Amino acid sequence: MNARLSRPNKGGQAGFTLIEVLIAAIVLSVGLLGMAGLNTVSLKMSQGSYQRTQATNLAYEIADAMRVNRENAGSYTGNVDSECDKSFSRSSGTIATEDINEWKNRLACLLPEGQGSIDKSGNVLTITVCWNESRLEESEDDSECEDADIQGTMHFKFRTEL
Repeated sequence: MNARLSRPNKGGQAGFTLIEVLIAAIVLSVGLLGMAGLNTVSLKMSQGSYQRTQATNLAYEIADAMRVNRENAGSYTGNVDSECDKSFSRSSGTIATEDINEWKNRLACLLPEGQGSIDKSGNVLTITVCWNESRLEESEDDSECEDADIQGTMHFKFRTEL
């Protein structure tokens, strides 16, 4: 009877070896790290997409304001740079001045380091919106924004007719 209990199992493997367990753990951890990296990239791209959407909407917004106030459209031109004022409210200035002030504030509040410029040549408007997206590796070179040489400065340029 004792001989039967002490006899080793020669017919097959009874369980996993330590090396097999370690290899499985390494494969699993590499897969999980890859998933975490994909999640990080996805979050960055989502934020960049949100900012591009905001820039597009802001450019369309000021173009529409200029279309409504065509007779004073020349008053809207120039570079725009401002600080975000969460308690901003329109005052009793001219429509063009108030539109620009509101647009400046929205640029600063909705986009990181948001800036803009508006040029008018005849009936053609060129609206440029710039913001800092420092997570990107390459930046575009555009002289319409003050920080065009800073890494990660993004530009949205919109041309339309009044």
